[in-house]
Amino acid sequence: MTKFKFALASIFALVLVLGVSACSPGKLDVTDVKAIIDIRTPEDFAPSHIVGSINFDFERGDYLANVSLFERGGKYYLYGASEEQSANAMNEMFSLGFTNVVNLGSFEDAQRVLPLGITQ
Repeated sequence: MTKFKFALASIFALVLVLGVSACSPGKLDVTDVKAIIDIRTPEDFAPSHIVGSINFDFERGDYLANVSLFERGGKYYLYGASEEQSANAMNEMFSLGFTNVVNLGSFEDAQRVLPLGITQ
């Protein structure tokens, strides 16, 4: 059952990212989002990231410990170094019981769909 859930979540993430890419002129609404999570390394996050995002490094292992503290029913946006990385992180959140996680893909993809700008 768990493998099926991960496979279904991965397909959903791919469809979502492709759908978001197809309608790039529009921006996502962020008013009801609990957190925008940047899962890149701190070295990638420090020089530039989405304004208001928080950094939980997916590769170094603090990611799960940090996201597990969040409300499971909230809405979360997630982006990383690549679409594959953020899809894996999203699946881990789903395995923890989160129900509304949106995979924005890479940092570049997130910049196109979020109305918040980036730090420089």
